[in-house]
Amino acid sequence: MKNKKLLYIALICGGLTFPACDFYDVNEDPNNITQARVSEILPSATVNIGYMGASDLMRYSNLIMQQFSGHGPVLNNTFTNYERYFITDSDVNNNWNNIYADILADLEQLIVISTEQESPHYTGVAKILKAYTYQVTVDAWGDVPYSEATKFGEVLYPEYDDDAAIYPKLLALLDEGIADINAESSVLEPTAYSTFYPNTSWEASRVQWERLANTLKLRLLIHYSEVDPGFASQQITALVNSGAQFMQSTDDNFEMMFLDQSQRQNPITSIEGGQFRNQFFPNEFIVDLMNEREDPRRASYFVSFPFNSGNYKGSTILDEAPSTKYSRLHSYIKGTPSAVNQAGVNPDGSIEGSAITYGGDAPSRLLLYSEYNFIRAEASLRFGAPGDAETFFKEGIRASMEDAGVPEAEAAAYIARYGTLTGSQEAKLEQIINQKYIANFGVMMENWTDWRRTGYPNIKPIPAPLAIYNEVPRSLFYPVSEVTSNPNIDQKESMLERVFWDVRQ
Repeated sequence: MKNKKLLYIALICGGLTFPACDFYDVNEDPNNITQARVSEILPSATVNIGYMGASDLMRYSNLIMQQFSGHGPVLNNTFTNYERYFITDSDVNNNWNNIYADILADLEQLIVISTEQESPHYTGVAKILKAYTYQVTVDAWGDVPYSEATKFGEVLYPEYDDDAAIYPKLLALLDEGIADINAESSVLEPTAYSTFYPNTSWEASRVQWERLANTLKLRLLIHYSEVDPGFASQQITALVNSGAQFMQSTDDNFEMMFLDQSQRQNPITSIEGGQFRNQFFPNEFIVDLMNEREDPRRASYFVSFPFNSGNYKGSTILDEAPSTKYSRLHSYIKGTPSAVNQAGVNPDGSIEGSAITYGGDAPSRLLLYSEYNFIRAEASLRFGAPGDAETFFKEGIRASMEDAGVPEAEAAAYIARYGTLTGSQEAKLEQIINQKYIANFGVMMENWTDWRRTGYPNIKPIPAPLAIYNEVPRSLFYPVSEVTSNPNIDQKESMLERVFWDVRQ
């Protein structure tokens, strides 16, 4: 299936020569948007969403969550600052602009034009992508522009909507999107014009878009677990009992494949191979968590240290001396590896950044089938939602092993040993979230969201004065460009301000 995805994306980005595939959008003048074609706008939006999922928001959230570390031989670098929670209002400018000026602007154009052209299948896809984009945006910042955000020239300074009021609108938007993609007729079809779920037939794509929309509903609803558990329980149970279709296999993963081509590689590969060489490592916390159970996914996630030893060592900002004596990120994040340049392997078993080059064809992973199973496991455990928690728990691990390319026999042995939920309900919840955290290696925002909701995985905050705060941050600052230009928003006092669903003490 992955090879088919790569073929279709190559057609989108090659033979059809869409500018979006060079990672810039094709937005027209918003006062003349009918001149743009839906077949151009959709890939622009999907490429920007995929790129977002492998860029700064992914790095911020997973440096905070101790999946990555900036500690290495280069002191006081950008990622070291992020690891100690020094993420400024200037740092987030590009993220915000990409979301509002590129992604959401494209999606709004797509909704308007496809509606005018009586093409609800395009409209539905745009609404599903809009709901996803806003879910990530709310989870990062809290209150954000929604109702007035994409009114272009009509509203220069949009109001900020209450984050708690946005979530129900996203659930409703997903319902609208599902209805639209199931419309009996559509003048135009998005079939192969998306870097997500590209297929030769619309029906094949439609089924996957519907599964994504319903799975995204589950993600939104599980976020209510602490702030309104009754609502989460009732809504999840009703959704499951409604006969809704959810992700069924790793083929349904919501991810964008990058290509082993210049300007079309996963951004992590570009960063590690470019100006930030030797500045981005796997974190000690996740490496140790996986070492405890000899997790076979390590061989895909990390380069062993010492090299070829089968052992793994993570980095942390708490280490005092600058060093390259750590494992490095591997194929799961950076794509197909080349042959090893032995000149880059040091006598102590550490490797230089030039020792292995990567194709950059690892996908941007946004919402995985494995996550779906862990959501169902948590919902069953905590709320008595339909299904057996342990069955979903095991399937989540198995799916993650498949994503990481672990042989079936090794995956089965691991699940036989560690796939049983044991202890109190709280202990079982920790097991579920820990495995979800491992499966969501490099997934934007969701690991941070799970920690804010549940307290798991049990990371320890970087202590002050090394860190900016004595506790783990709860949201991002608003961008300085927005605060200085929009009179409707005041800057947060700190990154300790919480999103509405974050009520755990």
